[in-house]
Amino acid sequence: MMIVFCARVRGSLEGRRGGALALACWTFFSALTLGAGPKKDDKTAGDDLFPGGVVPKLELQIAPEGMRVLRQYHQVWRKPRPERIDVAVTIHEGARIYTNVAMHLKGSYTYQDIDQKPSLTLNFDKFAPGQRFHGLEKISLNNSVQDPSFLSEALARELFMDLGVPSPRAGHALVSINGRERGLYVLLEGWNKQFLRRHFKSAKGNLYDGGSGGDVTAALKIDCGEDAEDRSDLKKLVSAAREVYPSNRLERLQRVLDVTSFRNFAVLEIVLGHWDGYCAGAPNNYRVFHDSSRDKIVFMPHGMDQLFGVSSSIDFSITPNFNGVVAKGLFGIPQERRRYLERMASLITNELRVANLHLKVDRLAGQLRRALAGEPGLRQEFQPAVEDLKGRIAARLASVARQLQRVERPLAFDQKGIARLSGWRFKAPSDRPTNGNRAGEDGRQLLQVHANGGQPSSGAWRTVVLLDEGRYAFSGVGRTAGLPHSATATNTGVLLRVSGERSLSPKGLCTSEEWTPLRYEFDVHGLANIELVAEFRGTQGTGAFDMAAFKLVRKGNPAEVKPPP
Repeated sequence: MMIVFCARVRGSLEGRRGGALALACWTFFSALTLGAGPKKDDKTAGDDLFPGGVVPKLELQIAPEGMRVLRQYHQVWRKPRPERIDVAVTIHEGARIYTNVAMHLKGSYTYQDIDQKPSLTLNFDKFAPGQRFHGLEKISLNNSVQDPSFLSEALARELFMDLGVPSPRAGHALVSINGRERGLYVLLEGWNKQFLRRHFKSAKGNLYDGGSGGDVTAALKIDCGEDAEDRSDLKKLVSAAREVYPSNRLERLQRVLDVTSFRNFAVLEIVLGHWDGYCAGAPNNYRVFHDSSRDKIVFMPHGMDQLFGVSSSIDFSITPNFNGVVAKGLFGIPQERRRYLERMASLITNELRVANLHLKVDRLAGQLRRALAGEPGLRQEFQPAVEDLKGRIAARLASVARQLQRVERPLAFDQKGIARLSGWRFKAPSDRPTNGNRAGEDGRQLLQVHANGGQPSSGAWRTVVLLDEGRYAFSGVGRTAGLPHSATATNTGVLLRVSGERSLSPKGLCTSEEWTPLRYEFDVHGLANIELVAEFRGTQGTGAFDMAAFKLVRKGNPAEVKPPP
């Protein structure tokens, strides 16, 4: 009957209006007959999938033309991401059939081509308005190549939501593409207005994507929002976080940021060892939403497949060099740094006890293990990965507890206000041909930087110190060798500075081949991790620093640095 009705509508109505009505009718009919079902309430959409619910078997069918498009797409790590082109696919889930599902490849470091085990984004609504997958408009399928337990995402997202930090939920799926089994995937709820309506009173604000790197100071891509051109919300946040004076900074941040939620967000990122997140990462792997109902910014986590010591130390610092401008600004306020540590201590004593986390892992693993009953190969690989995850959880929480017993203190100075510096490590941009080494010469221990690529390069020795409020002078001696005759003091030489202050024409840049005093003065407002930098810039040649000559002098007491009246 529905087919006849739609055919009559399409045949009897003329013009643009008639065609639109007929298309709407056909879309509605398709959704009912092909298994997508009527739209569920956003508050309950996907409840049967998360957490640890049904594990669907998804058979993806991609036409030859779609495969040609997908095979032309290649993401290379650290290279600009090509345009992602959606292709239409058909998905079978048992007796259910979903047609015209928009699909594209995703991933950066974990990217794999379509003929391997690709990570995918599936939008059921884009090409077929009204079509839903278990009530959801959009999902992602992650290949989880960095997490053989397939549980880190599900566990972490559940923990964030337990603390009131919104996060898309995680489940699992078994996937085949054009008849070829691709194995187990992590199934993630999509970032969109449907997700926002589940957690917020209003979904009108902008949802910003920090998932591929970049701080809130960057021109972040917008996932959704009713006024994408208006980014005044982020501008206010950045301005507040960069307020010079700590007391004013806290007051301004409290007006624009959900500070309690951000504190929980930050604590959990660090306890989980989420080194590739916002607070201690690039920043990377996060979303920011402007909750217009409260006029507050809320941070949310993403990309949590490398936790509890994966690709980082199990002893990852609980007081890292906070890189995100909001984390740096908030936790540079002494009372907020104290509240951060107090919250961390409370959580590992209560909600985040090892026993509690192991119970969550066992529950999630048990549900997934049952779904893998017909997959003996996958099930055999799964069990040791689960035990490894539980072992890393216990080790990480033990490390956090130890670190809380000996929390890092600000750098100590002698009676003359002088502190010697150590812990130097070399770092250079990946695209700059420089290298560093330690050497001895006439009783001196040297830190050297070499450039020989024939193009503008830079490399530096760095160390991080925690400093109280005050004015400081960073000093040492340096020299150069082998500079080209065309070298000038505007772009070549050795210098001292602090990280984050990089001028194209810096003061104090020295090209002398003799040992020359170097000096850099700076202010600290509040409590801050400061990265001190001994740098060489040039197309070729060598810069050297006498390691024993480095010192930091405290020139003023914190009480002498006051906000204006």
